[in-house]
Amino acid sequence: MESLRDIKQQIKAINSTKQMMLTMKMVSSARIRSAQQTMLNGRPFAQKMASLIDNLRKDIQNPDNPFKKNQYYRFFNAANGDKNKVGLILITGDKGLCGAFNATTLRESLKWIRENKEKEKFIFVIGKKGADFLRRINMKNLHIVCELINIFPHVSYAHAALIKEKVEKCAVAENLSKVDLIYNNFKTVASQELVNKTFLPFDFNEIEGEDDLQDFIFEPNITEVLLTLVPRFIGANIYRFLLESQAAELAARMNAMESAANNAQEIADNLSVKLNKVRQEGITNEITEIVSGANALNN
Repeated sequence: MESLRDIKQQIKAINSTKQMMLTMKMVSSARIRSAQQTMLNGRPFAQKMASLIDNLRKDIQNPDNPFKKNQYYRFFNAANGDKNKVGLILITGDKGLCGAFNATTLRESLKWIRENKEKEKFIFVIGKKGADFLRRINMKNLHIVCELINIFPHVSYAHAALIKEKVEKCAVAENLSKVDLIYNNFKTVASQELVNKTFLPFDFNEIEGEDDLQDFIFEPNITEVLLTLVPRFIGANIYRFLLESQAAELAARMNAMESAANNAQEIADNLSVKLNKVRQEGITNEITEIVSGANALNN
């Protein structure tokens, strides 16, 4: 049977761990307010850019539009590109202790790799957990184009611009048929949604404009407008995905730490009950020994 000292040391260690979990929860709770506000501030810009692209749908799809000869047109036409070459933007966290946040994302990315095992795969990974995971995969046709780590929870548009540039260059140079995206979308503080979708080429069915489609007159011309608009549209979307993932990670960590602290408290309570039982047994044994000794002397 364990001694009182051993049980007390266990309770002390559990309480210390619980305090650390509560501290991490408080830090995540403080950060998530800022991350959530930044995410909400970034959504309108990305949505407005999507609205502009949707309103230009007729012009983009017009067979007489000179834009069709530009490299950016491939981002609106699924028929372009080498079908044996695909890309993936993978967004994970930099640290653990956030429940199943990273595990579900990595599991989905592994599923994507298996589905495209015969193809050349070009991956743009954001987050240390994802980078470490991909390095352990020994596959000849898997190429890590770029790694962006230790940017959370301080994501800026500069990070999104860097990823955008890498994606655009690789998509053109390698003639990628598509670029998929896997990340965790922020729904509420209590829940996150795993997203696996095709990012490039854009699907007009997923782009909803605020206004009806219109005919515009462009100056100097439609091509110049699209050459300015499309890169910003790509960057705005990537930035939004980074912000969504950042807020989702903080929410997942806050919930995980709260659950861990509750579990630690439950273990400490059980150990306290055990401590009292051991102490009571010791007192009972001592009383029994005293009574037995007194009876032996009387006899």
